Amino acid sequence: MAGHETSPEFFQSVWDAWNAKPPREQADDVLVADQSLLDALDVLSPEARESFRFSMGPMTFDYDGFVSPRLNEHVLHLWDVEVALDPSATLAPDTVPFVVDNLELIVRFTGKSKTAEHLVQVRTSEPQRDFALAIGGEGVALGPSAAGAAPDLELPAEALIRLVYGRMDPLHTPPTHGTADLDDLRRTFPGA
Repeated sequence: MAGHETSPEFFQSVWDAWNAKPPREQADDVLVADQSLLDALDVLSPEARESFRFSMGPMTFDYDGFVSPRLNEHVLHLWDVEVALDPSATLAPDTVPFVVDNLELIVRFTGKSKTAEHLVQVRTSEPQRDFALAIGGEGVALGPSAAGAAPDLELPAEALIRLVYGRMDPLHTPPTHGTADLDDLRRTFPGA
């Protein structure tokens, strides 16, 4: 927001400072840091949002492109905490439509191509979306499904999100339908 590029060393310095904190301090400080970020984003004028650019490695994000991955991280980390206390926890329902519609970039980074090239047609519920998951070759990609394509996998949208982020192990898998191999998909998206 200051109009200058962020040095590559900055990101590692942030993680180093974070990792050096004891857990209680991390839990307290994340609330302060999140509120600070929200406050800074909230005061941006429409013109500032329109001209907003954030570079990270080879990618440059506009305002929405910057905010979307941050929302995704929040939603997933909240689930990480909630599922530790309640094994039946799911992602916050009011966030799922925003996150599922912004999975394309995440899939390119989290997906690991370990099988022959193939296409998995995915249909989600709550909300309903139809995706084509291309696995193999140069990597993994997510795009819209071809009109009329029969789904190979049907599952709740929140479960697809958790799958892509490596958080849909057998103990946290809702009922699914279709012929897609869930174990193969779990290997495709091993998580961090």
